[in-house]
Amino acid sequence: MATWVNEQQSRGQYAFTRAEAQAALSKQAPTLTKAIQRLCASGRIERVCRGFYAIVPLEYKGAGGVPAEWYLSKLMKVRRLPFYVGLLTAAAWHGAGHQQPQELHVVTVKQTRKVKTKRTRISFFVSRQLPHGLTEDRRTQTGDVPVSTPAWTALDLLRFQSRLGGFDSITPVLAELAENIRIKDLLDASVREQDRSLVRRLGWLLSALGFDEKVKPLLRALQKERPIKVLLDPAKPPRGRYDSLWCVVKNAELILEP
Repeated sequence: MATWVNEQQSRGQYAFTRAEAQAALSKQAPTLTKAIQRLCASGRIERVCRGFYAIVPLEYKGAGGVPAEWYLSKLMKVRRLPFYVGLLTAAAWHGAGHQQPQELHVVTVKQTRKVKTKRTRISFFVSRQLPHGLTEDRRTQTGDVPVSTPAWTALDLLRFQSRLGGFDSITPVLAELAENIRIKDLLDASVREQDRSLVRRLGWLLSALGFDEKVKPLLRALQKERPIKVLLDPAKPPRGRYDSLWCVVKNAELILEP
């Protein structure tokens, strides 16, 4: 089996399933299990989840394995789930955040188990909206993976703020991410977003951060909609100054230092 693993790596493949190994090697189940266990014990491969393994090149053995993005596309194909890399991972890839997040944040359409290996963790976030046209391809060792644009990343940060440490934790990231949000992407994202409160909150935040020119087209679009009063931070009491321009109650202070 070691020879077959070497061949997979030479072809640029860094992950395989037990079923693929079984089909290629025609080994009996107990024999295959022992071969996999030996390779795992030696550090040549690592178990990512049941029936799915990553191939570890020699230069990555000391790191405990390969980066999760090397096998993410194959893993999600095996699970038959559409996805994109988002939230704090996407923000970091776009240059926001003071350090790389400890785990890879992946958005998909249904609940799926968290992945944990020696080197990385993959946390999954469920959304019914997978934004066609609002992702970009990021090159990895094994191919491209879709990552949300800065504009859609910002909306997702607000959408999932409770899982990311709350409003105070995401605002410093949003402040850095704002520089990279393009006006067209912001408008496209606002049209796709079903939760209009998120759009108003993001618009208010970008304006408060000094990006008034960037949000003018968004504000004009929102002024054509039925106004809805929203809280800047839904997790806090509804007390604060009301901004009639964005229909946002400022019930939280902006903390821009992590």
